[in-house]
Amino acid sequence: MYKRATEVESCGICNQESEKGFYLLSMWICLSCERKMVELEVEDPTYAWYIERLRGSKINSRMLSH
Repeated sequence: MYKRATEVESCGICNQESEKGFYLLSMWICLSCERKMVELEVEDPTYAWYIERLRGSKINSRMLSH
């Protein structure tokens, strides 16, 4: 479910400030990054960058290792 932040939040992926997005556990993800992530193919070199950004967050990295 998408939410409007009560304050402007900094995206955990791109670091841009955004009011629209969602929390993935404790990480705010803007709608732009969410759209890019769901459209990427695993073979795309950018895919690995997004995964690394998620791993570097406060999200439990065991959840992303599969």
